[in-house]
Amino acid sequence: MNIVIVGATGNVGSRTMKYALEAGHQVIAYARRPESVSNADKVQVIKGDAQDPVALARAAKAADAIIVAITGAVSDGTFMQRTVPSIITAAKAADVRRIVMVSAFGAGDTADKAAWFMKFAYRTVLGKFFRDKAASDALLEQSGLDYTIAYPVNLKDAPASINAVAKPLEQVDKVPGMPTLPFTNVAQELVRIVADPASIGQRILLTTAKGWKAKRK
Repeated sequence: MNIVIVGATGNVGSRTMKYALEAGHQVIAYARRPESVSNADKVQVIKGDAQDPVALARAAKAADAIIVAITGAVSDGTFMQRTVPSIITAAKAADVRRIVMVSAFGAGDTADKAAWFMKFAYRTVLGKFFRDKAASDALLEQSGLDYTIAYPVNLKDAPASINAVAKPLEQVDKVPGMPTLPFTNVAQELVRIVADPASIGQRILLTTAKGWKAKRK
């Protein structure tokens, strides 16, 4: 696949680029700071802002998919809502239907599955950030594109874990405690998801093996 990674210099985006290359995909790194793109000799690097639909459409004109791995500051309650419409516009202009976006566990109704103390944090201290995530997720769901939204739990810089799992949110009853997952595992899963047609239209929890409980049948 020919994949555009929006946010190619970030903690998740840079690792996603690495694993996409290892999987044999062609990668276009779309970044505001192209000088910070790792593996720049192995990818096509295009300078641009995620809120510039014309530049992003130009970068994605020959792409099969777009992976969105960006996030705003915790104090910015509108960053993703300002950005996602431009990404949707660009994808449609470039005739790219497949889009995978990283959100965060705690956004919208995902908070209902959290432990009580995390639910409180998501809705109060971090409420502005997670409301922005929820609103932008809804924009992508309503876009008509072939989307998948990934909801990773708390993230850390650490070697890949062998205990990472990906579960459709509809199968998840609870996320107990405060599970933490390495950035690397999220990146690996995004590369798998983008090439999996079965994940289209899904919202997927990325967590640890013990960091979820299944719904009872």
